[in-house]
Amino acid sequence: MNNSSIRTRLILLMLAATVIPIVISMIVTYFYTTRSVGTKLIQENANLIYQGKTNVQAYMDTLNRNSLSLYNDPGILLMLRRNVHDYTNEAQTYTLLQNMTHSVDGIYQIYLYMAKTRRSTLLIGDIPKRGYDTDNFSEPYTTGNPSSVVEPTHMSSIYGLGQSPPYYDPRPVITLHRAIYNVPTTEWLGTLSIDIKLEAIQDIADQLFNKQHERLYLLDQSGMVVYSGDGSLIGKPLSDAWTSPILESKETRGQLEMNKSVYLYEKMDTPYMKWTLVKEIPHSYLYEGARSLTQINIIIAAVSLLLVIAATLFVTIRITAPIKKLIGTINQIQAGNLTARVDGEGQDEIGILVRRFRTMMETINNLILREYRLNIANKTNQLKALQAQINPHFMNNALQSIGTLALQHNVPRIYSLINSLAKMMRYSMNTNQEAVPLSMEIGHVKAYLELQTERFEGKFRTDFELDEAALGIEVPKMIIQPLIENYFKHGFDPKLGPGHLTIRARVEPGGGTGPGEVPLKPGGEAGPDGAGADSGHAAATARRNAPESRPDENSAAADSSPDSGGTSASPVLFVEVEDNGRGIPEDKLTELQAGLAVMREETGMDEEGGIGIGNVRTRLRLYFDPQASLTLENTDPHGVRITMRIPLGEDTTT
Repeated sequence: MNNSSIRTRLILLMLAATVIPIVISMIVTYFYTTRSVGTKLIQENANLIYQGKTNVQAYMDTLNRNSLSLYNDPGILLMLRRNVHDYTNEAQTYTLLQNMTHSVDGIYQIYLYMAKTRRSTLLIGDIPKRGYDTDNFSEPYTTGNPSSVVEPTHMSSIYGLGQSPPYYDPRPVITLHRAIYNVPTTEWLGTLSIDIKLEAIQDIADQLFNKQHERLYLLDQSGMVVYSGDGSLIGKPLSDAWTSPILESKETRGQLEMNKSVYLYEKMDTPYMKWTLVKEIPHSYLYEGARSLTQINIIIAAVSLLLVIAATLFVTIRITAPIKKLIGTINQIQAGNLTARVDGEGQDEIGILVRRFRTMMETINNLILREYRLNIANKTNQLKALQAQINPHFMNNALQSIGTLALQHNVPRIYSLINSLAKMMRYSMNTNQEAVPLSMEIGHVKAYLELQTERFEGKFRTDFELDEAALGIEVPKMIIQPLIENYFKHGFDPKLGPGHLTIRARVEPGGGTGPGEVPLKPGGEAGPDGAGADSGHAAATARRNAPESRPDENSAAADSSPDSGGTSASPVLFVEVEDNGRGIPEDKLTELQAGLAVMREETGMDEEGGIGIGNVRTRLRLYFDPQASLTLENTDPHGVRITMRIPLGEDTTT
């Protein structure tokens, strides 16, 4: 597009006047929507986290108050103060622990240690397990604590009371440890430990976040994970970048933006528990609603933008099209076409300009003398006639004359070589034949090999193994010589000994006629002069121009044949060119075979300007049938064998 043209400037002006306001509107809408929707969602999630904190703290407060219920039982207090224990005390202890177990949901087991008697009782569900003369298993959490303390999530145990019973099911629990004192004194009487199922906290926490997109953490004051949506983090310290800023914050609630996420937190500060509830919301999810709304706006704006662009292009093209057309006509006139048609019927200024230009050209053409133009035309025709008189027959006749002179000077070898060269030229210059009998192609090959024998001083020999039935079958012209030429270009090596070329041609029965294959009509016996070539060319042309049969039609025709018995057995022509040259490296051979498999027209076997093996294979398949093939393989100990397989019709004759 020419930046200085009227069309370009008009398009740019109209697009700028329409596209820029729409794009600015889209950008402002996106940022405003994102900010407003994001702020609203953050506030909603902050309220949700606050409610979750309230529920968790209320549950733990209920559990803590439940642990104080033993102070309301005089019998238990008396038992804790005295160093006396009997079966009635055990029953009273069982009743107390059972009542505490059922008073709050989520309690997994309760452990009571009596310091005076050094006895322990563990109530797992409603089944007690007792220990006598034992130490305080919960001592690390009760020593020095004036009241209760919460142990973060850990696996449950039987508090050192021997081997676990068969019915015991270890699971993650949170434990509330309480030291029992002889109030109002500070005399320590024992320890009460209540294990809470993690599911009790999980039931509350799972209502606070979307597990697919968000994350929730319940941390103690040291950064230990009490609960998380990711079970692998529970009971382990968390050391993410956001952990320290939140835990060290003096605020009881707030938010932190980091790592493309928003972190909302609520702190629970009680005498027995200092937990922090944190919710992580990725920006991609937080602003998902804003993006959806923005996408709808963008789609609407984009449709409007496309309509504006289409209208802009339509208007500008309609205005500038006559100018572009006039410029094209002027270019034709500048190139010498003074009779170029100047169209334009508009009633505007551009239409008037076109009509004035047309009138001007008519005046100029009338000023050119007819005699001058006729003189130029006559000279051009004379030049073309002189050029046409020089044709390929001149070269052929010249070679015949040189050959006759060689015989007159008694040099028959020179005559033989010139005669071979003349045959090759006559064969290649005859463009009226696309296909020839195989015998003519072999004659061309022999003439080529005679010249190569003289070139390489007889350092190779050639054998022909030709089936008489194959010589009359028509093949595409120049189909064998390029394969032999590859031997002299790439394979012939005097260091390997005398060269040896073998050309074989045979007809074998079988092979079948594939779907859409038209039987090949041979041209009959033909000598080097091309007898029978016209009929073969007509048959080949008919095959190429015939409509391709459908597979079901061919199948039906084959089944209805009275002689075939429902099957087809077409003969196949095989033409092989085998040499004892250097061969082809395996990697190069694999590349060539792959190229032939995808029907590439050039396989790299020939130098620039050569026909190419790929071209030979392409002409085979175009002339005969897609089932025709050309294969390459190395021979032992060295050399290359190239095989052409050509399926023929059942009625092929020799």
